[in-house]
Amino acid sequence: MTPPRGYTEVQAAGPRGFALEAAAEWLRGLLRAGSTAYEWAAAHPEALSMSGRGRVYAVPAPVRGPDARARWVVRHYHRGGWVRPLLEDRYLAAGSPRPEREAHAASAARARGIPTPAVIAGVTYPAGAFYRADLITELIPEGADLGEILFAPYDGATPRIEALRASGRLIRRLELAGVHHLDLNAKNIVISIGEGQVEAHMVDLDRCRVRMEGVAAPAFPMRRRLARSLRKLERRTQSPLAGEEWEALARGWEH
Repeated sequence: MTPPRGYTEVQAAGPRGFALEAAAEWLRGLLRAGSTAYEWAAAHPEALSMSGRGRVYAVPAPVRGPDARARWVVRHYHRGGWVRPLLEDRYLAAGSPRPEREAHAASAARARGIPTPAVIAGVTYPAGAFYRADLITELIPEGADLGEILFAPYDGATPRIEALRASGRLIRRLELAGVHHLDLNAKNIVISIGEGQVEAHMVDLDRCRVRMEGVAAPAFPMRRRLARSLRKLERRTQSPLAGEEWEALARGWEH
């Protein structure tokens, strides 16, 4: 395992992981106690449960992270697509593990100005020829994903038009920064309001490809994936977006 600069490798009897230097001793103690990061979060008395690809938990941060967020998000990796019924949460133990890839992508994206939460730690747990894995990131405060804002019963104050415009701007920023998110959809764009401005954040970067400095990423595939995700949610909820909402998304990524 080769984590990004600023992270320390952490090993126990079986699990292998890495953590920011400030969080390394905390993770080492957790693994020595025989717990997984996800089990620890699920059992935390102050955990907040959130839905995603599987259940994720937001827990009070044991140590200070790079953005000094009050809570961390602990996610257990689950497969998607046609292999999910076969492998569920297992990944072949070959090449770089998912948490390591996500930490490298997140570090590079943040260095290039992309709003994405800081990775705190990642752990893999051996399972024969496979592994299971957890990832810990800082929580985006007062955030909701784009799908929730547009299609779920949402009682927040984020304006829909501004959320879509910010999402379009995020894709443009990814393009210019050379960050190609291969699984961009409405669930991995998190919208927050800070200092009166609506901002879109990118999450779940384990399938990102970061290009060389100065080389743009292909914007069209990311735009197409997001539009397809929104169309799918329109059909599922029978709540089509208005024309001006589609225009707001287009204005964001065109400017």
